[in-house]
Amino acid sequence: MADPISALVVDDEEMSRAIVAGYLGRMGYRTLGAATAEEAWRILADRQETIHVILLDRQLPGMDGMEFFKRLKADPDLGAIPVIMQTVSDSSAEIAEAIQAGVFYYLIKPYAGDLLRSVASAAVEDYAHLTKLQGDVRSRNDAMALMRDGTFHFRTPQEAHNLAIAVSSIIPNTRKLAFGLMELLMNAVEHGNLGIGYEAKSELKMGSMLSGEIERRLALPENLDKTATLRVARDDARVVFTVTDQGRGFDWTRYLAVDAFRSSATHGRGIALARMVSFDELIYEGSGNTVVGVVDLARAG
Repeated sequence: MADPISALVVDDEEMSRAIVAGYLGRMGYRTLGAATAEEAWRILADRQETIHVILLDRQLPGMDGMEFFKRLKADPDLGAIPVIMQTVSDSSAEIAEAIQAGVFYYLIKPYAGDLLRSVASAAVEDYAHLTKLQGDVRSRNDAMALMRDGTFHFRTPQEAHNLAIAVSSIIPNTRKLAFGLMELLMNAVEHGNLGIGYEAKSELKMGSMLSGEIERRLALPENLDKTATLRVARDDARVVFTVTDQGRGFDWTRYLAVDAFRSSATHGRGIALARMVSFDELIYEGSGNTVVGVVDLARAG
């Protein structure tokens, strides 16, 4: 039996910690509580418990939530843990500051239990996905590092996954690139060739039906011959990844930044994350069915 998911709830109000623990307990999560950032840091440093998600209040005595978040992200062993920041303030300036710092899950108190559960599920799913990517990356060899130019065609999510892992070894910081490249390739399959839009994906994810719908659409006659393309071009200074699908495109300008709305959504932040984490430049062309990601090799280590 798999170990339960563990959440660390950091809030100086005991009642707030209890409410969050109750919400998450109904999902089968195990929760640990901390009244201060310093106490939370001791729990994390102890390494006796694997923490899968952190619920962090922004206003804390001593070290506040933003300070704690920045310290966490600077730690190579803990920085990947997803953080859901909570606050009673709906100040757009505060929300923008947090998102700019890399907070991609943000809830304004009071909120409904269903919203917390959906955001927590999304955060844990993203963490599991990243952890799996890191494991897959470690299992591959570095033969792709010899590549200068290449063109690849892919059709399914599994092919996109395999290709992202293999091609990402072209640069030294393989795990960082794999995360963003996976996002671009999966978007080409799901949103591009199969036409699963943002709202449809939200409904499918809520009903745990996304995988089944992808398989159904892949089998439709009009999609049987559709493929997406990844082109890779490398020189001494940079690597350019160009992903093209056969879809109608989309309004990509909505997704280049993680806005306050999508910080509490179950998906939709992947493009912005890819832009911030994996690529030095991310450029959409035309209707949005072609995207170019650039990695500066001098900064890729």
